[in-house]
Amino acid sequence: MQLLIVILTLIVLITGMILNRITLFSIRRNTERAKDMAVIMQHTLNENNYVIKLSMQQRHAMNLYGNFLPPEGMNYDLSIDFIHPDDRHLYMEFMSQLVKGAKSSECMFRWDKSLDKHEHNWMYIRDIGIVEFDEADGKTPRNFYCTLYDETDKMLLEQEEHELTDRYRKLFEQSIVGQGFYDKKGCLLTANQKMREILHFQGEHDPFYFDYTLFDLPTFRNILYDKAPEDIYMCTKSMIYERNVNCYTELRVHPIYNENKELEMYTLYIRDVSQERELYLQQKKNEEQIQRTNNEIAKYENELKYLLESVDMRFFRTSFAKREVTLHKEMSVPEKTMGFDELIAHFVAGGFAEALKDPYERLKVPQSKLCQTHSLFHNSDELEWNFIDSIPYYDQDGNLVGTYGVVRDVTKLIQKQELLKQETERANQAGMRKSSFLASMSHEIRTPLNAIVGFSDVLATMSTPEERDHIIEVISNNCDMLLRLLNDILALSSVDSGDLLIRPAKTDFAKVFDNVTDSLADKVEKNPKIEFIVDNPYTSFITTLDSGRVQQVITNFVTNAIKYTHEGHIKIGYMKQTRHKQEGLYIYCQDTGDGIAKEHQAMVFDRFVKLNDFIQGTGLGLNICKVIADNCGGEIGVNSEGKGQGSTFWFWIPCQEETTM
Repeated sequence: MQLLIVILTLIVLITGMILNRITLFSIRRNTERAKDMAVIMQHTLNENNYVIKLSMQQRHAMNLYGNFLPPEGMNYDLSIDFIHPDDRHLYMEFMSQLVKGAKSSECMFRWDKSLDKHEHNWMYIRDIGIVEFDEADGKTPRNFYCTLYDETDKMLLEQEEHELTDRYRKLFEQSIVGQGFYDKKGCLLTANQKMREILHFQGEHDPFYFDYTLFDLPTFRNILYDKAPEDIYMCTKSMIYERNVNCYTELRVHPIYNENKELEMYTLYIRDVSQERELYLQQKKNEEQIQRTNNEIAKYENELKYLLESVDMRFFRTSFAKREVTLHKEMSVPEKTMGFDELIAHFVAGGFAEALKDPYERLKVPQSKLCQTHSLFHNSDELEWNFIDSIPYYDQDGNLVGTYGVVRDVTKLIQKQELLKQETERANQAGMRKSSFLASMSHEIRTPLNAIVGFSDVLATMSTPEERDHIIEVISNNCDMLLRLLNDILALSSVDSGDLLIRPAKTDFAKVFDNVTDSLADKVEKNPKIEFIVDNPYTSFITTLDSGRVQQVITNFVTNAIKYTHEGHIKIGYMKQTRHKQEGLYIYCQDTGDGIAKEHQAMVFDRFVKLNDFIQGTGLGLNICKVIADNCGGEIGVNSEGKGQGSTFWFWIPCQEETTM
């Protein structure tokens, strides 16, 4: 009996302990759930966002706080359709983590806030969720509670900042001026593509330049001080033996301070001015040539003065009765006597000869005639210029009996005058060409520079990507235009100095042609009204020629066609062609542009010729093409039916097709 009482007592104690444990576990779980709900509600109330509840038994979601879903709620399977297709796997992974027992989980997805309209009006949502499990087994999820944060503005701002950063980086990388940033200790942080080209970087992060500080570089040693940095602007010859740098550069170092006037970093600007220096030296050479021409003119003027003082002159007297003329080198001794008919035969045409035919009427007044004659005084077959001054004389009765005067051989004088005229005209034309060239270059270079500077200033004020893209495209086009102008000037300098050399090499011209037309296609296709047609009749055309010069001609042809063609097509092609019993390559560029009048076709390859002053350019491109054709032993020309009929520019050079490279 006592044993039974003990057993019953133990059973009661054990049962009480089990019930107590179950009660404590339930209280603890409810407490944790209350804490999680409190956290969610605290986030919601603090940040003014949304809270939704998803019942897994009913598979239905409803608003607990805010109006994220329709008032009646939404079916869970239907809600998946409003999540961006690219983000659904993220949301499913988020739900899977909660189902697997994660205390909480978080994800970011895009939600179509237009709901049933499905207008794809996406908003960025950050979702923080917890799960409520069934009290019976503690494993089966019953409800999900999600706090939703609208991150749309933040994400759009980050995207905009990222795009803006990318655009500025592209501008930095594509700048025509080398630029690098150094920290306040002078260590290189980054350098753009142009700077890496000028300084011959070996890789994007060349250890040679990144290990040296700005103050260690020989150019800035004893000039740039880290204690009191200031702007430095200089032109110098930069020589870095370790990287084979040997060029003339324009340099500027600009320290950058923060709002507290503390040094933050340095900016280094570098520009290769070697070619500009060559242009300057060439200009000085041209000025020296003009000075020599002026000295020659002064010399001719002195010679002319000497000729006037020591002219080859004869005295003459005519007798109308005898119809003869007597010439004297010395007044006392006649040098030659001849009849009027013989004298008339010496004259080339008109003038004094006509007067001798009717002397009484035509020579009764003083005459001064410049006449071209066969040699009167010298044993020569060359024609002479003689200036004849004739004065009538009378007998004692006042009757006209003849004339007297002087005959001056002014052949050398006329020749000097003609030479002086030619040299003066040449000097004037050289001066005019120089002035016209400088004025044209000033205008042509200033136009794209003004556009680049002006649009760069307004780029930061543009508010939409479309506006910024348009501004960047304008800046890029003007950079290309400026580069073409400088290339034309350098090519002209090479022509004048005799440095435009042709270096033939064996090459597959079919591949060269494809490469150059691919690069030109983008320029043509900027105008959707123009079709760019490429006619490459051969898969391979191996020959020996200067492919670089030929590409220069093709580029000039297509660039010129783009300027004058507004709609229709531009066709570029080539073929084998035999001329003058010699094999060669015929290249043509056909367009449906403005065309060229017949009277202007002969001058389009002259220097500085522009048929339309409103079209930008130097008027040098086609002239450079002609020089290349001449130096290659080839021919160049243009065919056009007239204004508005389009044009076909062609270029032929001798070369032979070969079988192998």
